[in-house]
Amino acid sequence: RDSHTTHLPMATTLADGMQTSYVAGSAVPYATSSTTTTTTTVQQSGQGINTVVYVTPIAAPSILGLYAFSAAAAIVGARGAHWYGISQSPLIFWPFILTLGIVQVLTALWAFRARDNLATVFHGVWGAFFIAYACLNLFFAQGTLAFLATDGNRFSEFGMYWITVAAITWVCVAASFAESLIWVLFTACMAVGATMTACAYFTTSVGILKAGGYLIFISAAIAFYQATAWLLEYQYGRPILPSLRLGRHRLTETALLNRGFGEPGVKKGQ
Repeated sequence: RDSHTTHLPMATTLADGMQTSYVAGSAVPYATSSTTTTTTTVQQSGQGINTVVYVTPIAAPSILGLYAFSAAAAIVGARGAHWYGISQSPLIFWPFILTLGIVQVLTALWAFRARDNLATVFHGVWGAFFIAYACLNLFFAQGTLAFLATDGNRFSEFGMYWITVAAITWVCVAASFAESLIWVLFTACMAVGATMTACAYFTTSVGILKAGGYLIFISAAIAFYQATAWLLEYQYGRPILPSLRLGRHRLTETALLNRGFGEPGVKKGQ
């Protein structure tokens, strides 16, 4: 741990743009590298109360989460588009989709640690959905729900799965305008695809189901691009593929690459 201390004026601006006020002359140890824990100590004059905040750099959670989402969404989208599908498909795919769903839930927990609200909601909700989707496929494979797995059968209960996650994803689309254009694109495709899939299960329309599957697969491809862009950016310390950042991120793209203060877990978001 870096033991360097400095005396700063009445307020200081942290890496994520937040301000903390403290009495002039209080000591603030700070990190000088990506492996150092940042500690802020605030001494309130006359009260003897110390406030200590510990922040530690972590890897960007959504890199792993978006790759997991991309793989799961590609499988589900391709099945909805009728690019493949045999009677043994549920038995083959449910363990893989279940694992990818668990990975996304874990990503949501780490995104929570990085104070990334959008990633927490998106990965958490879709991770839970894919876990449930995998369990349903297991039931199909066992024959418990085999009569519902046939095209043309109305499956309103499963439609409710899709319509609820679609509603949350539409909110994520609105929030993505503060993140990047890539996030806007793949969340919008997923929201429209999920909405159409929900309608298909309510109306037994195979055509709508196929169209929704295409959009879900396109969303998976765009999410794969976003994860790759972030992975290369964090590995090389500079943008390799355009991330098309929007809002506050567009103004601070260089700061996002700074080691230590510019890494997830220290700054707000990824």
